[in-house]
Amino acid sequence: MADISSSSSSSADLTPTSSAEPSTTPSTPPVCHKSLSRKQENLSRQERINRWRPSYHFLSASGWMNDPCGPGYDPKTGLYHISYQQNPNGVDWGDIAWGSAMSRDLIHWDHRETPSLSPDSPYDNKGVFTGCLINARDDSLTYAYTSVNCLPIHHTLPHVRGSESLALAKSYDGGQTWSKIDANPILPSEPTSLEVTGWRDPFVAAWPRMARFLDMDEADTLFGIISGGIRDVTPTTFLYAVDANDLSKWRYIGPLTNFGLNMRPSRWSGDMGKNWEVTNFTTLRDEHDPKCERDLLVMGTEGCVPSRSPSIAGSFGPSRPARGQLWMAGSLRQPQNTSFSGPVEMTYNYGGHLDHGCLYAANSFYDPKSHRQIVWGWVTEEDLCDDLRHAQGWSGLLSMPRELSMQTLRHVVGASTSDLSSITSIEREPDRFGSYTIRTLASQPYPALIKHLRSAPCVRLAQLQNKELSNGIHNVTFNSNEIKTNRWELDCILKVSKGTQTIGLSIDHKGDYSRSTTLFFDQFSETFTINRPAFSVLNSSELINSAPEHAPHTLFTTRDPITGKLEQENLHIRVWRDNSVLEVFVNGRTAITTRIYAAEETFGMRFFADDVPNGIADVPSMLVSATLWDGIGIH
Repeated sequence: MADISSSSSSSADLTPTSSAEPSTTPSTPPVCHKSLSRKQENLSRQERINRWRPSYHFLSASGWMNDPCGPGYDPKTGLYHISYQQNPNGVDWGDIAWGSAMSRDLIHWDHRETPSLSPDSPYDNKGVFTGCLINARDDSLTYAYTSVNCLPIHHTLPHVRGSESLALAKSYDGGQTWSKIDANPILPSEPTSLEVTGWRDPFVAAWPRMARFLDMDEADTLFGIISGGIRDVTPTTFLYAVDANDLSKWRYIGPLTNFGLNMRPSRWSGDMGKNWEVTNFTTLRDEHDPKCERDLLVMGTEGCVPSRSPSIAGSFGPSRPARGQLWMAGSLRQPQNTSFSGPVEMTYNYGGHLDHGCLYAANSFYDPKSHRQIVWGWVTEEDLCDDLRHAQGWSGLLSMPRELSMQTLRHVVGASTSDLSSITSIEREPDRFGSYTIRTLASQPYPALIKHLRSAPCVRLAQLQNKELSNGIHNVTFNSNEIKTNRWELDCILKVSKGTQTIGLSIDHKGDYSRSTTLFFDQFSETFTINRPAFSVLNSSELINSAPEHAPHTLFTTRDPITGKLEQENLHIRVWRDNSVLEVFVNGRTAITTRIYAAEETFGMRFFADDVPNGIADVPSMLVSATLWDGIGIH
């Protein structure tokens, strides 16, 4: 459950302004405090609802929604399930219940009209917070969730013991109806020996490698983790053994990690914060080497140290909380620190950002049909002022479902500029050729969903191939006849020459590129940036956060073990736009989700490559291929 602090804010008249191409200035701006303009008031109710509303992403009909909850698959009915935190009574956080939906294909969803879980019991009367779905052996579906009876809860505040407890709810009719069990709460509070910063968001699954390490019965043992932190010590997740035959029996093992506060291995890995939320575990395998397995945690990190300059804080609109959506790969071992009371701890080997943008509270499940770990994240509405958010009548949505996998690159000898040893988001394994095998986490949208979106009846397909990108000449384009809507997918591959500094694409929102969204890679700073167009307003710029999104990214160079030929990998950019939502994936291992509210029209797209000023002439960079599907959607 994401900590939410609500602030009152609003807006004035909206006039989009230009977005420089490219600009890399970051910010951490404040919330806005302006009243709605006459122009905004004159919009019809339906226009306000639809103005920035996506069409093929998962979201509720109205009101507030945040964390994805209880994703899973029921083999008895062949149905997928997803729930989400919602406020059925308004567009702000509060009265947290679980909205729910079911699907046969992870594409088309049947939403329940009423919450599946509501805060209607003494132990959860302040909120039904995040949790998971378990296929129980008694032929029921079981929710494990955080039941809350005292607010406020925040990692910066003293934690009231018992304010967060663990509860179960069961369904014997395939998820149509749910009943909380009589024994709730099955865990009334956090471990008695610890002062915690939080204790919530249960995740339960089989973990064979953990069972073997602890010498437990793999067949009858599940593992549960509850996210939080130990005050003034470390963020962590608390590990429990769960009886697979009786899901109400949880045995505390101990804290799983102990990194200290705000551990930040490097810019590649992010800040581990002071408190964790919605932690998941999974084991990923190398598809070309089944014996190669890695244990991963995916977590939301709270209390991160802001990395953006306060000197320009007022430039871009509402601010985002100091948190991150991270992952880490680690090894299981005996605890090295005597402060640990349990028999196991997980080391930090390498890690990074699951998403560098406005995606948070990622929650996942293992899909037995695709044999993949599928994850959703909460795409926040925090870039939008409260008055505009209230006017549209809805707030927040879920990302496209994503598959997680292990990306493996062989015979790697270098990166764009960094030494391989300094990149803390990868594993380096030396090979016998004097090069390395590189491993890291990869993600991509669920392939069946993408195939479906492309098959929409009104989709227009456009393609470009083998186009030279001359320095400073931006003449490789998709024109306004080829991209007409705000629902499209782009898949492009660019070959980056040694003399190119920035390379990418701009999306035109005005007809002359004076207002645009620009995505580009700077190979010398090893940074991928999204510059977003801004709104200008009367007497204020504090309406919509249009700060650039930044992500560390590099291109790896491989050496052929036979010929010795060196080759740098191409820059592969995949983009999905759904009105105000933009999901970007770069080389499969860098993801950025963002919102582009000031981009309501699309007039074209162009590709560019700009060389280092006064640099040595080199062969031009190339657009190897670009495919655009315009007008995609659910049908």
